[in-house]
Amino acid sequence: MKRLALIPFVFALVTAAGMSLSPDSGAMYHRVVLIVVALATAISAFVTMTRFVREDRLYACWLLIGAGYSLAGVRYILRVITLLTGTTFPQPVLNVMLILQNVAIAGALWLFVRAWRATGLAAPGSRSAQVVSTIAGVVVAIVVGGYPLAKGIANASADLVLLVSTLGDMVGLALIVPLMMSALAMRGGLLMHTWVYLAASEVAWLCYDIWYAIRPELALAMPTGRGIEEGIRVIAVLFAFAATVAQRRAIRADS
Repeated sequence: MKRLALIPFVFALVTAAGMSLSPDSGAMYHRVVLIVVALATAISAFVTMTRFVREDRLYACWLLIGAGYSLAGVRYILRVITLLTGTTFPQPVLNVMLILQNVAIAGALWLFVRAWRATGLAAPGSRSAQVVSTIAGVVVAIVVGGYPLAKGIANASADLVLLVSTLGDMVGLALIVPLMMSALAMRGGLLMHTWVYLAASEVAWLCYDIWYAIRPELALAMPTGRGIEEGIRVIAVLFAFAATVAQRRAIRADS
């Protein structure tokens, strides 16, 4: 299970190779890598979904994760088409896809929390401890996402991507932190890895939002700045992939 955590960082190094290419070639290289990891994550989520019946809460969770990363993959594919042919797609369509992607992921995490609480394993301890863990999730989300959110609000008309992405990731992190704290209380239980990887994915997405917000202000060459940005994005996507695999392994171990 722990070796799954290496996958995102290995592919981040693969992504970093694009920094050695020309700006145009590097942009194409990064998009191809993103398409591969996003669609791999979507497919893996749908496979995990099939391990549950429709009435199971986790069925809908993994369905939404798969749908969210499918939308991400389609957006990346459209970007590649634009780079190859110069064809531009209506920005409102791309924005709607981005919004739906973030809504799907946030909705999935909310359902994960509900499913986890239904097991009776969530938030061990007193009622006050549960409240503290929930508040901690909100505080962490605000602290980590505050700067990119402020930037997104200030430039909402020009940069909807940052605003929508940051809001979605803050909601996801606020939901997932209490769940992760409960999972860590399991002291190495198999299901712990699924929730910890989901939490790591949300943390990485917020790191991506922060980098996206500050990169224009840094004196970095385009290949370097873009390479770091895409590497963080790959890490975020592949921690979600690791969560899908961890869930299936936990199911096999219980059967």
